[in-house]
This record gives sequence, structure tokens and C-alpha cells, in this order.
Amino acid sequence: METPNGAALPRELVAVSLVAGPHEVARYAELTADFNPIHLDPAFAAGTTFGRPIIHGTLGLNLVIEAIERTFGGLPDDVSVEVRFVKPVPVGSAIRAGGYLRSLEAGTYEIYVETASGERAVEGTCTIGRAPEHRNKGANAT
Repeated sequence: METPNGAALPRELVAVSLVAGPHEVARYAELTADFNPIHLDPAFAAGTTFGRPIIHGTLGLNLVIEAIERTFGGLPDDVSVEVRFVKPVPVGSAIRAGGYLRSLEAGTYEIYVETASGERAVEGTCTIGRAPEHRNKGANAT
């Protein structure tokens, strides 16, 4: 299988890292209009099971999308992403997103977001060149 520009699929996605401190989390909240206090309010978060603020799961997912874009020079037209949010990440943590080629024939990558200690927060797959039955048909979908 090849990339949209005809090159062979790379074995790994370009890794993207971020320290998700309070400032970055607040900016992400502004961008997404997600002001849930579990992400922003230390006093509120202290009373939850997490005991402290956690980053937005989608913030990490956006790093995966950035890794795909950096690898392929943009987001491929025919891409599918499926993920599970497996572990919350405290605000202030360094996170890293990336992936590795699982199946050249299917164009499938194992993708992840992990902490500096290697704990996975997000896991899933990304497929470049989905089968026609999985394509989004937009407004024509039935």
C-alpha cells in the first residue's frame, strides 16, 4: 500500500509531544468550549475520584491527528481513526502521541497517546485507505 502521494507507508508515525500544563488545558478549553471543572478547577477536581484536574481526552487525540498530518504532509483524504480513552492524565503531564504500522496490506497503524512513563492514555487504530463500506457518505448516507 502507498501514501496518497504514491510513497510507501512509513513504519512509524512522526511522534508529537506536549506538556499539558494548566495554560495549555485552559487554551484547549477555550478552543473547544469545554469548560468542565474536572479539567480547570483544582478545588473541584480534588473532590473527584481523580483528586486533581485531568486533561481533556480529546486534547491527546488531537496530538494523534497532528502525528498523522506530520507523517503524511496533511490529513489523508481517506483516513479512519478508532480509539479508546483508557486512562485519565493529570494536568501538568508530558504526553506523546504516535503510532506504528500494524498491517501494510490494510494500511492500519496502532496509534496511542502515552505519558512520559509510558502509560497509555489513548489506544486505537488509524487506517489509511478504508474499505468502501466504511467510507463516510456524508449527506447521502442512509
